[in-house]
Amino acid sequence: MATIEFISHPLEFKRPARTSRDTLISKPSFFLSIEDDEGRRGTGECSLIPGLSLESEKVAREALEQLTKLDSLNPKSIPHSLPAVKFAVETALIDLKREGTPTWIEGIPVNGLVWMEDAEGMLKQVDVLIAKGYKTIKIKVGTLPFYEELELLKEIRRRCPSSDFTLRIDANGAFSNQTHDGLTALEKLRILYNAGLDLHSIEQPISPGLIEEMAELCASSPVPIALDEELIQIRSESEKRALLEKIRPAYLVLKPSLLGGFKSAESWLTLAESLSIGWWTTSALESNVGLAEIAEWTYELLKSRPNLKSMAQGLGTGSLYKNNIASTVIISDGKLFSSPLHSELKWTQEISTAIENWFAHPKAPLSYKTSGSSGPPREITHSRDAVISSAKETLEYFNLKPGDRVVLSLPVNFIAGHMMLVRAIVGGLALEIVEPTTKPDFKTPADFIALTPNQCYSLLPDFPPVKKVLLGGGVVSEDLIERLPERIDFYEGFGMTETITHIAIRKLQRESSKSPFEAMPGVCFSISKDRELIIDAPSRGVNGLVTDDIVELIDSKRFVWLGRRSSIINSGGIKVMPEVVEQEIREVVKPLGCEYMIKGIPDESLGEKVTLLLDTLELTEKIENELLLEISRLGNLSAYHAPKKIVYGKVIRSNRGKLKRNET
Repeated sequence: MATIEFISHPLEFKRPARTSRDTLISKPSFFLSIEDDEGRRGTGECSLIPGLSLESEKVAREALEQLTKLDSLNPKSIPHSLPAVKFAVETALIDLKREGTPTWIEGIPVNGLVWMEDAEGMLKQVDVLIAKGYKTIKIKVGTLPFYEELELLKEIRRRCPSSDFTLRIDANGAFSNQTHDGLTALEKLRILYNAGLDLHSIEQPISPGLIEEMAELCASSPVPIALDEELIQIRSESEKRALLEKIRPAYLVLKPSLLGGFKSAESWLTLAESLSIGWWTTSALESNVGLAEIAEWTYELLKSRPNLKSMAQGLGTGSLYKNNIASTVIISDGKLFSSPLHSELKWTQEISTAIENWFAHPKAPLSYKTSGSSGPPREITHSRDAVISSAKETLEYFNLKPGDRVVLSLPVNFIAGHMMLVRAIVGGLALEIVEPTTKPDFKTPADFIALTPNQCYSLLPDFPPVKKVLLGGGVVSEDLIERLPERIDFYEGFGMTETITHIAIRKLQRESSKSPFEAMPGVCFSISKDRELIIDAPSRGVNGLVTDDIVELIDSKRFVWLGRRSSIINSGGIKVMPEVVEQEIREVVKPLGCEYMIKGIPDESLGEKVTLLLDTLELTEKIENELLLEISRLGNLSAYHAPKKIVYGKVIRSNRGKLKRNET
């Protein structure tokens, strides 16, 4: 018996996607997931184009809701009137079968897409595509005056000579006879041909449903015609054959989610080949989830058709969205590749080395580099048993079971990233590996991911659907906590390389932002006379580790972090924790909209004076005095801890968001 769920994830375009039909700012999208009894999960996509997809958003949502009441999925049970839903079912089952792992590597040529805007903007798009290595470029046409578009196409061909580039155009029905420029569709096509543009093809020059007119156009046009929207309403085999035999186009454009899934698209393909009609595949503006599935399907089709491998497919639309899902495919030099298999970047080599070392040298100790945020980077060695214990404790704490999907988005040559890899191996988790960038691009849904606070910030406000997120390696600010979506469980970890990552966790909640850290299984705490945290974690080989962290110890399992001993300001014998002061004055300083920091500066009478450093242009003396006065009146801040002076300068943070107090 399977568990079936779906979520809504509307896709937002980075810029308006304009065609002759309409302009899209966003579009509905749903992710359908199925999990079997063994914990394996597959995800498919139901992506809709308003006004073009057969289903409305409401109808698709209702159909997906009905699927969640079932204990299995069967594409054959989905009616022809729900093609995008059927595509979601097919892709979810395919993803489940292969357990989320792409199985192809060879590059698929794809066309670059030029959306409609003014001529200057479209030419800029062309230049970007050329720079990225595309050799086939598809241009949306039909909204500018015809002769203006003609001059634009001439300039594009000048920049893209036919010896090196293939040009396609897509009219989305804009050449219908009902246009206002006095030219028929055939006249326009002849003008385009006589202009020497050497066009590969034109997609859907007139509106769908004009069967007789389209048949006449295909018979007479000097520019090869490809059918696109024309295919959407047709479902039975007899209707498909009748349409193709009547119209006899040069090509078909196959969009599985509009045609009723892969099986339906393949029936079009088979009929086309029997009638010597060409074809190519394309996405229907799906996210990277659907795009990856169509790419893999296309790759399988091309394996048995080597003569078609140079034909550009329409699969280059993955960068359209602000909130796209992390991609398992990448485009390089105009070709689409399965990214985990193709990329030879340094971070993938580090992962390969880590995996090889783990399995090839099972008894060797493991060495890790510290981040260098609290001193010079150095190597620390741990036994394999200690590392495995740490992994098991995390699996237990977060209730991660075999088959759960987790994401590795941190550098694997540091302890936090390497431990995600180890947890996946030890716990039998389904691991998705993505490039460890500031904004990780991962495929969802996922059960668990570890991120730095900076990475977390980058994914807001449209945080990908994931169940649990662990933040560590940097400062989790009050501002970040306030922005976290409530539908996801967020945690902050406390640990270091010496403790094999986190030895304490606290759940992040807006109403209790200063909640204590709680010990991981098998970990105990105590403090020194100076309130320094002491850690005992015998299973990890950690005994009596005295840290640089000053805490308020609640009991042997809980503490509240206050700051670092090394950053304490000694002002006239009063020890001031700058981290505590920074938290207390946050709301007062926030309106300035700048970085700030509490620091000590030399003072003849006090030794050090508590000072507020602002990373902004200098304020007037009046505003400075008002600001210091407002801070001094804060009820939770002792007068001895309040800053007495404001200075200006650069506030420097590490790439993980930690203040570099000694460099400001």
